[in-house]
Amino acid sequence: MNSMLYIIYGIGNDSIGLVGGITTPISRVSGNIVDMRQDVLHGLFTIYLVVDLKKATVSVEDFATLLNKISGETGVSLSMENFNPIPRSTQRKNLLVTLVGKDKPGIIAAITDKLGRYNINIETSDVVARENIFLMDLLTDVGLSALPMENLKSVIREIMQAMNINTMFQDEDVFNKKKKVVLFDITGSFVDAATRAEILQQAGITADAVCRGPYEQDDLSFMHTTAGYLEGLPLQVINAVVDSIEISRGTIELLQTLKIMGYKIGLVSNGFTFFTEPIRQRLGIDYAFGYEIPVDDDSKTIDGDLPPGVLRRIDRLGILASVMELEGVSQEDITIISDQDIDYPQTPGIRLEFNMKVILDFMNQHILSIEALTGLLRSFGIGRP
Repeated sequence: MNSMLYIIYGIGNDSIGLVGGITTPISRVSGNIVDMRQDVLHGLFTIYLVVDLKKATVSVEDFATLLNKISGETGVSLSMENFNPIPRSTQRKNLLVTLVGKDKPGIIAAITDKLGRYNINIETSDVVARENIFLMDLLTDVGLSALPMENLKSVIREIMQAMNINTMFQDEDVFNKKKKVVLFDITGSFVDAATRAEILQQAGITADAVCRGPYEQDDLSFMHTTAGYLEGLPLQVINAVVDSIEISRGTIELLQTLKIMGYKIGLVSNGFTFFTEPIRQRLGIDYAFGYEIPVDDDSKTIDGDLPPGVLRRIDRLGILASVMELEGVSQEDITIISDQDIDYPQTPGIRLEFNMKVILDFMNQHILSIEALTGLLRSFGIGRP
């Protein structure tokens, strides 16, 4: 017998040094770790190790005692079982399935049930669902599939499309994931409804004033009117408001996961670029697009008295084509997350918390007039009535 394999698995609260605290004592007794998988999920640490004890300097019983000692020192509850590996199929064929879209119950059940029906084995899966966004990577073995590859892809796409989930596939070099893009297309305001309502009440502004009126036939006319409200507003005020914005923890976790999984990230907003560009930098995303408004370089104030034609429409199709060219990807590799088709109470994916106190302090100090405050609230996207 060439090896004596045991599987060790553990769970506990995450902290720095856990992996070393587990693996170092194992190495000291010449336990050979031949496989390991470790993860942290919502602050919960999990670890799986396959350890060969053939050349260990302690007996199996003493090794089990050692694991109990490690558990006490690290706070990770460790268990140990015999392990008899199953040889991989000679017909193995990898397919990486990536699902991205708006989160809802039943997505995982739908995809895993269908894969099982067609004799497809799921080998690894990574899932994150934050701020109404669902993201899943499934590494599967389709070598024994009951369907040809193209038929299988069509079936999966059809199921996921019914749930408004975008599906991407990679069947070559699956361990080097091809580049993919998530583009957040936010047409509404980034100010959540409750915060906006409170600011309006405190300032004595009607809700209609920050929403697109009947005389503003489209987004461009709304933003053109908004620019007029902002005439002469100091950039220092705008920067202070933007700097005070807090980014939700779920947004940070979602974007970090996207980056780890190799995604490029873009943001299209019906707000002004004096808002979208700082947010792009703070979030560490790759692209941000919005309405560009001139700034007086001498006075460092907004030049909002604009003649027709200065503000340009946001060309979403042009943006999509540009990102495809810059990243060298096809349209099927780009997932667009938009707030247009479903009425979300907050923006999907990117959640920002505006500091109401900072905004109202500027108003109370007469730094922000009612008109300028109206324009500022309209600057973060087009509010819904």
